[in-house]
Amino acid sequence: MKDWDFVEAFSKIDERFIEEAEDERTRKKIKKFPIRYFSSAIAACFCLLLLLPNLSKETAYALQSIPGIGSYFQLITFRKYSFEDGNHKAEVVVPKLEQGSEESEIKNSGEANASNGKEAGSVASKESEKANSAQAINFDIEKKTDELIASFKQEIQSSEYKNLSVSSQVILDSEDYYVLALSALQQEGDSFTQNHYYTMDKHSGKLLQLSDLFPKGTDYQKLLSEEVVSQMKAHNQKGDFPYFIQDGEDDEGFTEVKKDQSFYINGEGKLVLVFPQGEVAPMAQGEQQFVMPDRIWKA
Repeated sequence: MKDWDFVEAFSKIDERFIEEAEDERTRKKIKKFPIRYFSSAIAACFCLLLLLPNLSKETAYALQSIPGIGSYFQLITFRKYSFEDGNHKAEVVVPKLEQGSEESEIKNSGEANASNGKEAGSVASKESEKANSAQAINFDIEKKTDELIASFKQEIQSSEYKNLSVSSQVILDSEDYYVLALSALQQEGDSFTQNHYYTMDKHSGKLLQLSDLFPKGTDYQKLLSEEVVSQMKAHNQKGDFPYFIQDGEDDEGFTEVKKDQSFYINGEGKLVLVFPQGEVAPMAQGEQQFVMPDRIWKA
């Protein structure tokens, strides 16, 4: 709708209310309130029409992050498991991803563009992929937490002390990516932390694998492995705790990045490779992360 069409529509509505007020003079007060409130609403909408085309990319995304205005996902608590008997304790919060309010907006956009088959089909495909990704993440989270709870119940029968804590956190919700982390902390003398990362491409709705980040045919495993080894060797020269690197002198340690390597994209748009506690460094050093430079991968 053009701006002047909007103004013309407003003027007609206003005249209708004024005519009704003149015909029913005994109810002037009742009529005045609708005119005033409706006029304010129309004026606000008119301002919004003028404002929206001029929103910056950053401002538009800020609006998207407000609950009820285009949120990509809503992370809710699916169920909880708690246990405590003095020597053993468990606090498990199982999250679940639900489609955010953006879904209805995209749906409406698709209906508005129904005459354009390509656009409507693209929207439908994205929403279908997004729903499939959420379902896959929810299934994996439920499976992992069920296994942790079952293991905890079994182990407390023979252990004197054990703690289990499971939580989740959205570590990135940008214009391009949505990243969720599931964290499980187990304590029984020593501490052991397992983190699982789920990275989604907002443009396609796809739950990403490491290979999806590189052009087809790229030997991304070799590319990433060489960078990880380089960072490990640079670190080892400082005399801190050692990284385990398999070479001529050591048959054990890191050799190459796996196809199913754990990873996520951080707030700076960097690719981060993740190695579980104890895999490439002493257990006491916890999970190890390697940030890839832009020459390797850039969002």
